[in-house]
Amino acid sequence: MQIAVAKQRRGFALAAALLSLMLIAALLAGVFFAAMEETRISGVSGSKQLALSAAESAIEMTIRDWPGTNADPIGVAGARSSQIDAFGAPVAVSLTRLDSTLYSIVAKAPAVSSESSAMRRIGVVVRVEYGLDHSIRIDRIPERWWSELF
Repeated sequence: MQIAVAKQRRGFALAAALLSLMLIAALLAGVFFAAMEETRISGVSGSKQLALSAAESAIEMTIRDWPGTNADPIGVAGARSSQIDAFGAPVAVSLTRLDSTLYSIVAKAPAVSSESSAMRRIGVVVRVEYGLDHSIRIDRIPERWWSELF
């Protein structure tokens, strides 16, 4: 009778060893999957941050290169589009005249890397005042100088 019990224990040891091996393999696969996901998430986050920096840079370049005359060819509710290279990405910039002194600037920056579909679109409202001495004063609306658009 003791011989039969010993045979059952040998089979149990093999099953326990296989089960332990499967559990270790599952844990290693989980760790590998988690590491891959963290890498992907950090890549997308970095790409979104670069796109945001490119959009902000394009808006700053638009403000810096503002036309120097009061006779702006954009009429009220008129728009002008351009493309600016910022951080190696082509950023589409749209300038819309809202009234005699207010302008809306919208910059749409695609992802810098082709591995990510991250895109940022931000908008700014500025007030432009032309002085009698041909000076230009551009003020961002102070509440929140830019907002993310969807």
